[in-house]
Amino acid sequence: MSIRPALLVIADIGGYTAFMKAHKTSLAHAQDVVARLLEAVIDAAPNLTLLEIEGDAAFFYAWPPDGQDAASARIAADQIVAMHRAFHTVRQNIVTLNTCACEGCTGARQLSVKFVAHLGEVAIQRVKRISKLAGLDVILVHRMLKNTVPLPEYMLLSEPLFRLSDEKIRTHTQSLPQEFEGLGPVQTYFVDIKDVAAELPPKPEVTRLAQMRETWGVIIRTLPYLIGLKKPRFAV
Repeated sequence: MSIRPALLVIADIGGYTAFMKAHKTSLAHAQDVVARLLEAVIDAAPNLTLLEIEGDAAFFYAWPPDGQDAASARIAADQIVAMHRAFHTVRQNIVTLNTCACEGCTGARQLSVKFVAHLGEVAIQRVKRISKLAGLDVILVHRMLKNTVPLPEYMLLSEPLFRLSDEKIRTHTQSLPQEFEGLGPVQTYFVDIKDVAAELPPKPEVTRLAQMRETWGVIIRTLPYLIGLKKPRFAV
């Protein structure tokens, strides 16, 4: 086991709680939407390494360049903005083109994404070919998901990461002291993601063919789950 500094980032999709008791078809379609959104978020962050999928959240890490901890703050901000744009681009396409009337599809417009990020130290545990990160800072970044930020979409930074952030991020942050279970008082800072978000591409052109591709794509991809041939990869 080794210990080293690490940038820790979690992207968490919210808004599908209402579908936990929904019809089986709606749940399958919701699973498909969440999977596509998570995949878009993951693909948009090439400078972060995906450690694992945790329900409808993605847990990433990156090693700070030697002696350049400030680079971690730039990486976190840039990758979070890119992931936010990717999420909303895919959601925009689904909402614009999907004609399925089930709750799982129509509920896509209610989905949101939030991000928490922290710079700390982690222990690297390797069991056979699987690597895990452990330590108090891993616990902290997960505790940061249960916060009192009064926004559905935001970037929440720990104090070590905030202090290394550039002026663009710092001018948009608001201080938010937290009390986390098992950790006590922790100082955090949040940013309304809209204040730093990248512009979305234009909405897709609505044509009959585009609507059929989107809608039937969901139906075809979810059929194996509906008939029990596959189990969902991502949880709603």
